[in-house]
Amino acid sequence: MDIGRILFHLLFTAFFVVANVVFVRAILFRLGLIFNGRPAFFNEDAKKNLNIGFRLKSFFLNVILQKKNFREPVRGIMHAFVFYGFIVYTIHTTSQMIAGVFGYAMEDPYQFALPNFLFGEAANHIYEQAVNYVSILVLTGLGFFAWRRWIKKAKGLDVHSPASAIVISMIATLMVTTLLGNGAKTVAATYYTHAGFIDGAIGKLWESVGVANSSADIVFQIMWWGHIITVFSFMLYVPTSKHAHLIFAPFNYFLATDTPKGQLSKLNLDDENAVWGSNRVEDFPWPNLLDGMSCIECGRCQVECPANRTGKVLNPKAIIVELKHQMLEKMPEVAAARAGKSPEEAAEAVAALDTGVINSHEGLSEEALWGCTTCYACVEACPVGNNQVNAIIEMRRHLVLAESKMSPELQKAFTNMENNSNPWGVGAHTRADWAEGLNVKVLSEAEDKNVDVLYWVGCAGAFDERNKKISRDFVKIMQKADVNFGILGTEEGCSGDSARRGGNEYLYQTLAQTNVDTINGYGIKKIVTACPHCYNTIKNEYPQFGGNFEVIHHSEYINQLSKEGKIDVKVADDANTGKYTYHDSCYIGRYNNNYDNPRDVVKKVSGGKIEEAVDHHSKGLCCGAGGAQYWMEEHVDESNPESMRVNSKRTGQLLDTGATTIATACPFCITMITDGVKAAEKIDSVKVKDIAELVAENID
Repeated sequence: MDIGRILFHLLFTAFFVVANVVFVRAILFRLGLIFNGRPAFFNEDAKKNLNIGFRLKSFFLNVILQKKNFREPVRGIMHAFVFYGFIVYTIHTTSQMIAGVFGYAMEDPYQFALPNFLFGEAANHIYEQAVNYVSILVLTGLGFFAWRRWIKKAKGLDVHSPASAIVISMIATLMVTTLLGNGAKTVAATYYTHAGFIDGAIGKLWESVGVANSSADIVFQIMWWGHIITVFSFMLYVPTSKHAHLIFAPFNYFLATDTPKGQLSKLNLDDENAVWGSNRVEDFPWPNLLDGMSCIECGRCQVECPANRTGKVLNPKAIIVELKHQMLEKMPEVAAARAGKSPEEAAEAVAALDTGVINSHEGLSEEALWGCTTCYACVEACPVGNNQVNAIIEMRRHLVLAESKMSPELQKAFTNMENNSNPWGVGAHTRADWAEGLNVKVLSEAEDKNVDVLYWVGCAGAFDERNKKISRDFVKIMQKADVNFGILGTEEGCSGDSARRGGNEYLYQTLAQTNVDTINGYGIKKIVTACPHCYNTIKNEYPQFGGNFEVIHHSEYINQLSKEGKIDVKVADDANTGKYTYHDSCYIGRYNNNYDNPRDVVKKVSGGKIEEAVDHHSKGLCCGAGGAQYWMEEHVDESNPESMRVNSKRTGQLLDTGATTIATACPFCITMITDGVKAAEKIDSVKVKDIAELVAENID
């Protein structure tokens, strides 16, 4: 064996061993930190049923097919170029690794090429040509992302990101060395005599600069080593950078649960060792920590966040990124403190550590946490499956339950819920007054308590003057359709949505369990409600308390009655002269994928036409009321030209459609949009109406 062959194997083996050991250890180290977090099961069923089918589907759709990336087609296509390029290159790089371990790259480079070994020279030729074309596509994708970050300077991206520059440079080097090496092989005819378009053209360029058959071997070896060293450098760097998403995002999607999007975790309040929300990094459920490692810092969550878009300090990206940094900094201390100790000793040792995260960084400030409307836009936009809302709710729970920190307005709403089971604090005995004279069956007062449908009115529908009209109009629709329905009257309590999303899990569970017991007591199976927040809570979260009901939003129910011919909705008189638009409620839209039903109802009235706002369907902009924001004062920074109320921005989008009627399907939304129209001084020319009002006005 000559000295060159010995040196080659020594160098390659050293690079190979070091890179793989560092790569694997870095991944295992971070997984260890992640799973040192709090166990996370949303319910007992999740413990028993891992639902591998759901997880494989999640992995296939979002990792293999890149579903979430294609929410923005151009960016999705460019990312697909890079992602699928990596997949195609897997065979190419594996072949080089095998050649490095068992062969000698300075001889026949195809000796250990997998396609050649498995299927023959013709197959290898096809694959090598595919690699050339894929390399061009990957470089195109890299150029696009470099342009977005450093030239366009798109919102959400850090233009001073050395990690991005390093990784883009590394990937580009992999592509360029492959292309240049393949071109050199066409010059060195002993290697390759069937040049394709790309490598043949590059070969001509090599020849034009004086590379001949004899020197092409050297050029190829230089490119081979450049490629291999870059591969090993990539393995050393990526696990420790934000581009670790390449490794952890697939974990994120495979470990996803099939719990409803609108279901938050249930705290075991009877457990004396229960963690009431999260502040200390070790108290976060491990999915929140995995989110941090999965984050690519692309900023899509920031771009979609209504609070951030209106000048608030909340930045969902900053929350997830800072949580990751806190984990990497503090969780090793936690692991060391726990090592070799009994659970009691470990808890005492960890408690002595400084592992709190709230207010440890501007991104994790209390002001930022309270700015969230829980609209789910950040989660919907995230290409790696992160759930920023869950992390925010965890920290809100800590602030409320452990530290009693909340705004005075929210505290008042909580007190009102405790005393009168509604955030307004109106006497609970007046809950059914809105229905006076409508001949509505109140179950507690009726002799025949059997109903086909329970109409869940909700606090807004019962106590807010504007929304009482919607309740009465919805009753008119059901009576017209001859629906056998009833209400709970004074037995109905607040669903608890604002309590839970405002961080007061204790109050929420009290309200929820009381309601579930009442509904079950009547044997109710089917519930319809006009409030998306009640709808989401009763449908997706009451099962945690034994409340398993068929829950229908009034948009779906009205549409169903119309399709079944039980109501005849006519086209409105102003359909030809006016324009209609529809505002998506976050809690029936993004949370429950109900986009078509309300639009179908509006089209019945508008003559089939809807003017869509710039943000609509899954990208619809929140009205600003969710996440208990309805009960808190929204602060506007007069010194910041981008600072404005969320409802003002959303209303502006709706008014920009030229609509004369804005349709909504949520009591919070109708209030926020109406306020926005008033602020824009358009209240005399633009009507804001719930879909129930539109239908009630236009049925025979």
